[in-house]
Amino acid sequence: MSFWTSGSGAEITGSPEAAFVPDFSVIPDGTKAFAKIKNFELTEQPATPYLEAQKFYQLTWTLTQGEFKNRQVTQKIKCFAGTPSSIDRNLNMLKRIMDLCNFKPMHNEAPRTVDLQSMVGTVLGIKIREWSQPKKDGSGVMEGNFVSEVHPVANFEEEVGHKLEPKEVFASPLETAFSRNATRSAELDDSDIPF
Repeated sequence: MSFWTSGSGAEITGSPEAAFVPDFSVIPDGTKAFAKIKNFELTEQPATPYLEAQKFYQLTWTLTQGEFKNRQVTQKIKCFAGTPSSIDRNLNMLKRIMDLCNFKPMHNEAPRTVDLQSMVGTVLGIKIREWSQPKKDGSGVMEGNFVSEVHPVANFEEEVGHKLEPKEVFASPLETAFSRNATRSAELDDSDIPF
């Protein structure tokens, strides 16, 4: 076996496409693209010291053409917890995807991962949105994408959206007795502190 033998079976060419790391930047807000369902599963995450237990459906979409071809975007459908209106909206999204994929459930219970697998490989039109939130440690902003809409392929047109500016994060200073009582702390000097 040669050093230049590919582990994946693809020819080692040295081309830019084969050698460069793929782009992981955020896809612009409002982008519409054709995408294939790569994975569709019922996810159950156990509770951690930082998060409650979660149960939701997760789709992984792979964009099939255009400027962002081969990029992946995830979609969470949270049908098991939340406000009644949020659960209803998520159930409607799950039903919409099932209808667009011509999927007919075999039972009236919550679909299991094995039930959802027949939809893998289906191509639909999706609308991609951006999200951002401050990092918990205050060191900046986390950004990403999510799928907000799913459409049939017929009459769907691709469109590149516009990059949103990240929301500014203002680190609030640590609140202390001195900051709460600024006028009083200005009157004190080191000799007034008993330690």
